[in-house]
Amino acid sequence: MIDAPLSAGATLLGPEMAARLARLSLLARRLPEARRRGRRRTRRVGSGTDAIDKRGYVPGDDVRRIDWSAYARFERLLVRVVADDAPLRLGLLIDASGSMAFGAPTKLTQAARVAAGLAAVAVGGEDRCALLAPGRGPAIRAPGGPMGLRRILVALEALAPEGPTALGDAARAMRAALGGRGLCVVLSDLWDPAGALHAAQLLRDAGHDVVLARVLTPFEVDPPDDLDGLTVEDAETGELLELAPSGVRGAYLDAYAAHLAELEAGAAELGATLLPVRTDEPFDDVILRALSSGILSRRSVA
Repeated sequence: MIDAPLSAGATLLGPEMAARLARLSLLARRLPEARRRGRRRTRRVGSGTDAIDKRGYVPGDDVRRIDWSAYARFERLLVRVVADDAPLRLGLLIDASGSMAFGAPTKLTQAARVAAGLAAVAVGGEDRCALLAPGRGPAIRAPGGPMGLRRILVALEALAPEGPTALGDAARAMRAALGGRGLCVVLSDLWDPAGALHAAQLLRDAGHDVVLARVLTPFEVDPPDDLDGLTVEDAETGELLELAPSGVRGAYLDAYAAHLAELEAGAAELGATLLPVRTDEPFDDVILRALSSGILSRRSVA
């Protein structure tokens, strides 16, 4: 069964929550913190004025950045690495496939709430944001400010869960949409670990930091005992599956543990963050977990 679009029965981001999120800023682990609100200090050779490090000279480097005093001491050509202010690029890749219709609220609704919160943090800090849902057309790009956030919220509220999952194709599209290094958050139930990790690999290959936000219902994490002998339907393919007459819950939990171990190992190998999200947990709890994992940081107030 396909849910109606989110706008029919859900408010993604109320004014109070938007104000609270404005006190947070996004962090990408490889993009150090900004010198001012809404900016990230990036390490570059050839621009900016604030030297923050040195590295060995390679052909093609601007010779004006060579540190001759360091050469006199170490007899090695070193170039100054300088700080340059640049907005962070946030990519939100949200799975709106048929499997995301499950739950009350649905997995898609919770994923959209998290996406809305991250978008509010980004555009509130003058960062750039792009939203992409596989099979739902080109990416929605939003600059900083209220109008940019409005564009993202309208697109999120229009989503309805249907069709198959295609995270790999969406990752390729997201790489083109962002245009430069950024922080990419994949919001999905990640039931296809090969597809999810492939998408993460494509994004990492493009230089992005990656967060895999896995959105599940309580039923999927801890199913009931009365599953034996049931016939279930795949939400994306329509395929019917008759469950065994006994032992279904135990077999499911074993498969779930193996699936989770595969995701955790793959994410660790890629240097990606795996962020668990449940549909029954308050939004504040999700934000606190994002804070503890390093995705978000409280802004310092002067």
